[in-house]
Amino acid sequence: MAKALRTSVHIAVVWGFLAVMMFGPAVGAAGWETLGGDITRRGQSNHRGPVSACVKWRFELAAATPFSIATDGEQRTYIACEDGVLYALDPNGALLWTYDASSPFSGSPTAAADGSVYIGNADGRLHIVGPNGTGAGAYSTGGVVSSSPAVARTGNVYFGSHDGNLYAISPDGDELWTFATKGPGVLPNGAITASPAIGADGTVYVGGLYDPNLYALDPNDGSVKWVCCFEYLTKPWDPTSVEGGWPFASPVVGPDGTIYQTLLHDPNLYAIDPNNGDIRWKINLANPAGGWFDYGYADDYPGADGWSEPVVGPDGTIYVSFDDPYLRAVNPDGTIHWVTRLGRLGGFTLTVDAAGMIYAAGDDGYLYVVDSAGWQVARFKSDNWLNYPVVAADGTAIVSEGRDGSVLIADQNNYVWAFSMQDCQGLDHPLRSIADIDGSGEVDFADLARLLADWFLCTDKTVYPGMSGPVCSYTGSLL
Repeated sequence: MAKALRTSVHIAVVWGFLAVMMFGPAVGAAGWETLGGDITRRGQSNHRGPVSACVKWRFELAAATPFSIATDGEQRTYIACEDGVLYALDPNGALLWTYDASSPFSGSPTAAADGSVYIGNADGRLHIVGPNGTGAGAYSTGGVVSSSPAVARTGNVYFGSHDGNLYAISPDGDELWTFATKGPGVLPNGAITASPAIGADGTVYVGGLYDPNLYALDPNDGSVKWVCCFEYLTKPWDPTSVEGGWPFASPVVGPDGTIYQTLLHDPNLYAIDPNNGDIRWKINLANPAGGWFDYGYADDYPGADGWSEPVVGPDGTIYVSFDDPYLRAVNPDGTIHWVTRLGRLGGFTLTVDAAGMIYAAGDDGYLYVVDSAGWQVARFKSDNWLNYPVVAADGTAIVSEGRDGSVLIADQNNYVWAFSMQDCQGLDHPLRSIADIDGSGEVDFADLARLLADWFLCTDKTVYPGMSGPVCSYTGSLL
């Protein structure tokens, strides 16, 4: 009996190892291959990013890029624009090639290990682009493809469509299987706006808009392993309607396999057991259990929504942004760690580096760098809103700049910025410590002299009413 038990345990361990090798994420992978860094979507880089940095390069685009950037193991950068053009840049920001899809892109690109790039567009197709920028095929769906594809170790590709289906295709674009999400009542199928995540054993996690469920699917045939059902409200006069409980953002797989999910019209962060789909805990982040953090919050931001994915730090802390100016840190046990306010507008797309530094790119045009204790340590100001910061393999921080289509000015440009700590001698540091007032790259007596010389402005409300001026953004704790 003992021998049989040891044999079964050995087989289980070997199968678990093979499953991770076949399906799971490439631990220590050099590139930021897809939305969230890798197929776990946890937004964690294996590399340390810069705090004080100069501009390594800046690339001008012909159109806005509201999507995440992808990088590969050769430090090439892939940028998709709303006009349907995909750019490939070398490590120095020089153009390698472009690919024109002849239809607007609608999702973030994914860089596969073989050099291919997968990206969806508004006409319902997933484009496969070869390593040299030539079209290598396309797969058609019945709706817009805003999902960033997940490429498993097998090379199989998983992505969602607004037609409510999750698709599994081979590297050559052949269909393997599909799975249809189903909304309650007479609502349409759960249009999949989010990107699927893949766990260490290959399980595919996906949710759909109008469908208050998270599904765990077998990667081989799309069969359902379990369903996690979220609470939702219905209109009193229409029991077939649903308000809230929608997985708009992608599920995120933590280091221990726990799945983290935010929802539209729901201020909670959910932690889900990967074994059975049970909700381990949830925390209301509009009014954290650790205490109220801003008495004006309820009036200013009554309906916090989870538009962007949470990220998970090296120590397991989960960082969350809703559509407000606050960044929340949640402990792995579901208790609040800290909450800090960044700027005046929200929300933010997040990345965390190997040292636990959080990079938050916001609608207010700032890239904020926040340490694991919640202190803002550096920032960069752009004229436009920023999105999806990436920490690349060489420690370069890359962030895209764009304009909302409703306020787009045709003669103003869109840029991708790359910041680096290398070769910055004598250069201005636009990404710098908020105590580095003169932008020299160091916090020194020159900064203190500047602060003291201008300090009277902070107390003169006729000059800077409400402490809103640039000088008044410095605090004594920084020096």
